[in-house]
This record gives sequence, structure tokens and C-alpha cells, in this order.
Amino acid sequence: MSPSTQDRLLAVIAHLAALAFGSGVVVPAALWSESRKKSAYVRFQTLQAFGYQSLGYTLWLLGVLFLVVLFYIGLVVIAVIVPDAAQNETILAVFSIAIVVMMFGAMGLYLLIPLIGAVLCGLGKDFRYPLLGGRLARSLGYQPEAGTDSPELDSAFEERFAAAMGHFAVILPIWGMLAPAWLWISHKSHSSWLKFQSAQTTLYQIFVNVFYFGLTFASIFIGFGSMALFAMTIDLGEWTAVAGMMVMICLLGCTGLVIPLFHILGQWAGLQTLRGRHFKYPLLGGWVEKFINFVGAR
Repeated sequence: MSPSTQDRLLAVIAHLAALAFGSGVVVPAALWSESRKKSAYVRFQTLQAFGYQSLGYTLWLLGVLFLVVLFYIGLVVIAVIVPDAAQNETILAVFSIAIVVMMFGAMGLYLLIPLIGAVLCGLGKDFRYPLLGGRLARSLGYQPEAGTDSPELDSAFEERFAAAMGHFAVILPIWGMLAPAWLWISHKSHSSWLKFQSAQTTLYQIFVNVFYFGLTFASIFIGFGSMALFAMTIDLGEWTAVAGMMVMICLLGCTGLVIPLFHILGQWAGLQTLRGRHFKYPLLGGWVEKFINFVGAR
């Protein structure tokens, strides 16, 4: 049975939300949440778009960071092997072009796949993301080739997958918490288990965002404050501003080392939830469980 025009439109919107580069992750989450009683086609397409824009973005970002590290390792190796490499304009130009091509190539690849998905869904085709789509279809029991568009999918795995993607979205500053927040408060058909997982990750991400921006602003404030303090107490002359900037950079560096630890915990929560375990964040999970009157694990 071919999907209706409305079903196609919802699937297209879900995939095109990836063009917002992370900030659109709430769109497929909301479309899936509001389509629980609709066709299997819409539920599958919106759910895998949610997965691509949450888990897929996480993997893409980690891949880019790996390439950047590899790039700088290459620079160090060349600096050791090639005499006066820093003064060699050809080497610097080649590496500059390489990093630009690498960054824009990775960005283009990330955006090209959902664009293809949007086009195919607009044509009524059954699009599946590489690696993700086939596994998700098997786990859900989604079989459009059977000639039926019955909404009978594995609803338990649907909710498990959606909850896990909410946890994975912690790597997206501010925007990541909108997806689990929607799943928490939007729809009465969601189980208490999904509401609990979505509630705790929403509150957890609020804490992480407040903590991150708080540390950032505090680092900047202390940096400028140290400049004034150095000017009043220590005669550093023209180095006063430099000393203050060094304090600021050091504190911002510490922030950059601390915040990823919270991201790692969120990724671990997503992995455990995807495996079907009832994950609770330390301290926060127990409080949320009591707050929403959730009893027992699923």
C-alpha cells in the first residue's frame, strides 16, 4: 500500500530537519510522538530521522574530532621530518586546503543523506539510512514489502529507541533537551517508562547546559577581573592583559575538559536504554522517579 500524500509530507519534513544541523532534532521527535496512531510508514520514517539527527550527529561529530586530531598529528610528524616545514608555504597551503576540504566534505556527507531521504519519501519510496535504517526496521518488525501499512509495530522498542535518542541528544547544547522534553509532556499515549526516561534526561540536560554556560561566563568574568587585579596589585606593564587572558584561557580549557564527562554519561545512558535497561542518572534519577510517581522498571 502506497503512503498517502500526508504521510509523505511528514516523512519529508522529518528528514529535512537534519539541515538545521542538530537544532532541528525536536522536529522528527515531535512528528513521531504525534503519529503513534498513524501509519507504520510515518512512524518508521520519523523515528529513524530522529535517530539519525541524534545518534548520527553524535557519531559524525566524534568522527570530525578524530579527523582534526589526525590532522594535527600529521602536522607534528611533518614538522619533525621536513626541515623548516613552518616556513614552507607549499606544505602550509596543502594542509590548509586539506582541512577545509575535510570539514566541508564531512558536512556535505552528513546533509546529503537526509536530502536523499526527503526526495525518496516525497516520491513515496521506503527510504532507509545506511546502517541505521535496516536494523531499526528489523527491530520494529517493519515490513512494508508485505503489502500492508498496519500500525502494528513493536511499540515497546519504539519507545526504547526514542528514549535512547533523547539521551544521546545531550551532545547538542540547548536544542538537545527539546526532544526529550516533548516526549515527556506532549502525548498521553506514551508509557510512564518513556515519560520517566524523557523527564530525567530533560532535567539532566538542563543542568548540563546551565553548568556549561555558568562555567563559561564565570571563566570570562574571572579573566577580566584578574586583569584589573593584576593592574592594581602587580606592575606587569603591557603583560597585564596577557596574564589575564592566560587565566581566562586556562579556565575555559578546564571547562572544555569537564563538560564532555557529562556528555559521556548521557551517551552511556542512551546505550543502556537502547539495550532495554532501566537507567537512572545518579541522584537525579531517583528524585525524578519519586516526583512522577513511577513504580518499578519496565
